[in-house]
Amino acid sequence: MSLFCGSISTTSAWILSLGAFYYGYGVGLGGYLIGGALACAACGVIGSPLYHIKSLLGPKQPEPQVKMAKVKEAPVKPKKGLVATTLRAITRRFFRLIFLVLGILDTIIHTSFLEKKGATKEDRNWFWNQLYEKDEDYYEYEEVYGGEVQNDHPDELWIFCNGIMNELDAAKGACKKVTEMFGRPCKLLHNPTDGPILDLLECLMGKTGLFRLGCTGPRKLLRNILDKEMKKDCYKKIVLVAHSQGTIISGNVIADFNDRIEDKEKYTVEEREVIKKNMSKLEVYIFAGAAHYMSGKYVSHLECLSNRGDVVAVLGHIFPRILNFLWRNTWGNGIIYDHCKDHVETSNWGHSFIPHYLAPMEKGCFSGSKLATDYWLKNPQKKNESETSPLISK
Repeated sequence: MSLFCGSISTTSAWILSLGAFYYGYGVGLGGYLIGGALACAACGVIGSPLYHIKSLLGPKQPEPQVKMAKVKEAPVKPKKGLVATTLRAITRRFFRLIFLVLGILDTIIHTSFLEKKGATKEDRNWFWNQLYEKDEDYYEYEEVYGGEVQNDHPDELWIFCNGIMNELDAAKGACKKVTEMFGRPCKLLHNPTDGPILDLLECLMGKTGLFRLGCTGPRKLLRNILDKEMKKDCYKKIVLVAHSQGTIISGNVIADFNDRIEDKEKYTVEEREVIKKNMSKLEVYIFAGAAHYMSGKYVSHLECLSNRGDVVAVLGHIFPRILNFLWRNTWGNGIIYDHCKDHVETSNWGHSFIPHYLAPMEKGCFSGSKLATDYWLKNPQKKNESETSPLISK
């Protein structure tokens, strides 16, 4: 069992070993192995038992604090009618399951009959487009923070793309924590949840290319946003922060831009040079990288930050490259992470963005990351804080 646990603390290893023993009692060696694997997988997502014991017994973590220039009621986006909302809630998961079945069929036949007709990743009929549709949205500063946030770096644009099982309030809370730590307001590309099962299945599809044609709504939205924002002269730097499933979405979007730069038939030399110049503004920070493809070939800076005990990162960023032949997408490609700086905490477990990544960074983990060396404010609660800049929490 200790071999499974790696660098986890001795006490936690004993707890996991006892759990595996209890599971395996009367079942045999197979039960022990399964119990140990399940225990380690659980720790790889929710963190080690000691972490939760400390969380329960220790002081409650304060809500993220953000400097506000002016607090006001956030604009409310118009909601759909009651009938439309009800029907969508009833049928959404049903159609997502159809989405899965068709995706498996799509993988089996490799959509060769569509590719031979010249179809591209952007081509789908109406039915396919409906299956790919989600309630993704892009939230401006006022919508994220509930007012006009203080921005000391107007020439920078920070965007956060969340992972699975993130309701809107939780995703906004992550943006506020990013702002508290790094002193930059952060816009939100919200990747909405469809529940744990469908979210995981969607990750599998996006990661392995089960749907070789078409793209999901969050991917299309992020690509359109970056395409528009990178062209603006007012921004010298665009920083994309992504976590978990958000890294799959981000990796696919980066791949889309890379394809444009390298497509000599569809784009002229001038067009490809413009795209390359725009991409040079982009900095990307990947937490718990689950993506199959992540390349910093044309971006200004790419970092991948993972915990060694994060089971999701083990399936992506820190997957053993010697076993790459076992983990391929539908194009036959293994996991690719290139032109990036890797930061892996060998003694950390857990997958959640704030408690398992940002909170440890505040305690000195990932110290080589540019986020820690160049952006982290060290102590966001400064003594000379102005009374005219009230704080607002989640």
